[in-house]
Amino acid sequence: MALKKFLHKLTARVEELDEEQLREFCASRAGVVAIRDVEPRSAATVVGEITSVRIVRRSGGVPWLEVTISDGTGKLVAMWTGRRRIAGIKPGQRVVITGRPSPSGPGGRLLLFNPRYELLPA
Repeated sequence: MALKKFLHKLTARVEELDEEQLREFCASRAGVVAIRDVEPRSAATVVGEITSVRIVRRSGGVPWLEVTISDGTGKLVAMWTGRRRIAGIKPGQRVVITGRPSPSGPGGRLLLFNPRYELLPA
């Protein structure tokens, strides 16, 4: 079995290995749900890695900070209203996010408005 795992690491794409490592990290956290298992409109806590950060202008010119989070099983979008930035929120940062997602995010992804968050050490 060790040889099979070793050969997989030699032949797999780097992106695939990174995703496997992220899935393992997220699954090791207690009390969290995989993003693919999150139910819309039900409170959930997920852990993942920030893949993108952008500022979105909404009506009235008020900026919203939009963050895409992946846990290797899926992606969700967290948005903080009236914010241009939050200290520590940057691509590659691992976070724990808690909120009640709605299924209206970009591309049908789950969207969390003003979720609670905790930055995890690198």
